[in-house]
Amino acid sequence: MSTHHPQPSPFGKPRSLPWPDPALSRRSLVVTGATALTATTAAGCGFFSTDSDSGSGGGGDKGPEAPMLADLVEAGELPPVEERLPKEPVVIKATDSIGSYGGTWNTAITGASDGPWLWRTIAYEPLLKRTRDWQSAELNLASAFEANEDASEFTITLREGVKWSDGEPLTTADVEFAYHDVNLDTDITQGIPPELLGPDGEPGELEIVDDHTFIFRFNGPKPLFEEDMSRGTAGQRFTFYPRHYLEQFHIDYNAAADDEAVDAGYDGWVARFTALGNLWNFMWENPDLPTLLPWICKKPVSDADHALFERNPYYYKVDEEGSQLPYIDEVRYNIVADVETMFAHAINGDYDFHSRHFNDNAHRADAVDNEAAGGYTVVELESSYSSDMNIAFNLNHADPGLREVFKDKQFRVALSHAIDRQELLDVLWSRSGEPSQAAPIPSSRFYDEEFATQYTEFDPALAEQILDDAGYGLGSDGVRAAADGTRLEFTVSIADDSLLGGTWIDAMDMIKDMWAEVGVTLHINGQPRENWQAGIDENEYDLTVWTGDGGDVDETTSVMWYMAAGPSGGAYWARQWSAHYTLQGAQDEDMVEPPIESVARQHDLYDQFLSEPDEDARDEIFRQILNIAKEEFWAIGTVRGPAPWAIVSDTLRNVGGTMPENPTYGTPCPAKPEQWFIDEE
Repeated sequence: MSTHHPQPSPFGKPRSLPWPDPALSRRSLVVTGATALTATTAAGCGFFSTDSDSGSGGGGDKGPEAPMLADLVEAGELPPVEERLPKEPVVIKATDSIGSYGGTWNTAITGASDGPWLWRTIAYEPLLKRTRDWQSAELNLASAFEANEDASEFTITLREGVKWSDGEPLTTADVEFAYHDVNLDTDITQGIPPELLGPDGEPGELEIVDDHTFIFRFNGPKPLFEEDMSRGTAGQRFTFYPRHYLEQFHIDYNAAADDEAVDAGYDGWVARFTALGNLWNFMWENPDLPTLLPWICKKPVSDADHALFERNPYYYKVDEEGSQLPYIDEVRYNIVADVETMFAHAINGDYDFHSRHFNDNAHRADAVDNEAAGGYTVVELESSYSSDMNIAFNLNHADPGLREVFKDKQFRVALSHAIDRQELLDVLWSRSGEPSQAAPIPSSRFYDEEFATQYTEFDPALAEQILDDAGYGLGSDGVRAAADGTRLEFTVSIADDSLLGGTWIDAMDMIKDMWAEVGVTLHINGQPRENWQAGIDENEYDLTVWTGDGGDVDETTSVMWYMAAGPSGGAYWARQWSAHYTLQGAQDEDMVEPPIESVARQHDLYDQFLSEPDEDARDEIFRQILNIAKEEFWAIGTVRGPAPWAIVSDTLRNVGGTMPENPTYGTPCPAKPEQWFIDEE
């Protein structure tokens, strides 16, 4: 997907999350969800009351539950809805209007590797949850979340009565299992997730207080822990794993787990546990796995032409009338490997909501032209990307010669000046957008115009001069080489089926010709995302491209373009240095060389940032990190084009129009798809 012109956010200037305020010692997190629950409880009537003073309680005309579930209750196959909901359900305020039950949300994925879209649409149920505008957080699976004065200890209460999709209760036994037997188990989890580590890199201490309350404490301040608990994967670390189901596959609870796994065709118990219940694939491939999500797997992603997820009968949220959510019966993911075929389905009106794969500028005009015929609306989104395509040379390359070239800042500066960004905009971005480096964007509180625009001037003569001065001589064949003979000839690896894959191929093909003019030879290797990802993970690439995450909203978490750290393996320009920091040295034996001084300095500063309780002081520390990134110029940005967009069916209600587009929190989940509904009238 693409990004946009600098423009004010429709939600106002994003601000940092106010957590924690040291002056508010032991105060609970004040959030919208808590207010709503308090108001409901104070009314003195249950959600299913039919008393006149309860308003339209009991679910109004539509009733307290979906007809398909009411039929199961009547048949004796499911408990009554009041027994399935928690003591105090989360009350979701409708974006536009109270909805109605039924229907299918049709969307698409490219295949089993397209986990991000599955996560973004139906897998956002952390302890805390971001509001739609991402300006704050609200209680979710947690009914209370309290920090001590220095943010080193957090008392968390699970919402009483929440049940897994098979009817078993969610308790702190699940939290204990998730933490000790999954997150801290080095056989299952390679590298403890950073959100669970204290300021010295040691894992936090878990204390179980009772069935619904636990305390998580660190050996020093961890002020961003609350923010971590509102992010997609991080916020579900304690509640991913249903103990009553998964312990049968864990060797610590079943001595025969390894033998049983081998008998079932797995290499051992770890492989079986991972396949059935750990991280990326478990929710999409195992219909037997209990979940807390609004829709549960009925037809796995690996099955034929589509995956199907059906409403969770024990989902713990209700609308303002007390009717159990979600409104929509099922979510269908049509499996379409080819993006152009997927787009053809989209403009034919086959999808209800979709904001991935084809929503770039190249497809925008056709999408708009077909709105009426397809029965949908193109909705503009608010981008948070620094650039539609950042270029990352592998500073941890296994080849010493190429590694030294890529580590040379002057080499990177020269190649940046050799890119005609206006030509890219004219040809591939419909003459709309502007040059941009991998830096915070104008709506960010960290915006630095000099950082965002440095080295963007197209000046091939200057590029040649810089390369000459840096010792890259021009050979008789027109290709430059370093003093040690290393030729400036390399290959860019591109995931051609993801995000802006097609545009990236075309852009790098244009840049290939531009760089050739200054004596640099570029080859292009477009490949399926799973193959590309494998090469990245194995450190078998020269350079790659990706969107500029961290331009706004999540600058301090999606830091991969500013330092060697961040989610999803960290910086594409230094995967090994990222692993060194994120995994606390667990993979250092594979590292070609230790982090250079400026990288290590950023790591030290980020440690300080993570443990600083004062928000203003944290921002100042992060600006120091950005100043180093500006000076080192780790990666090359290109252009920021028009805003990304989504297709929204004319029959889909409560989407609410524009919303921020951000992978960290997972658009569209903060818009609460559980309260979307289909209106065919």
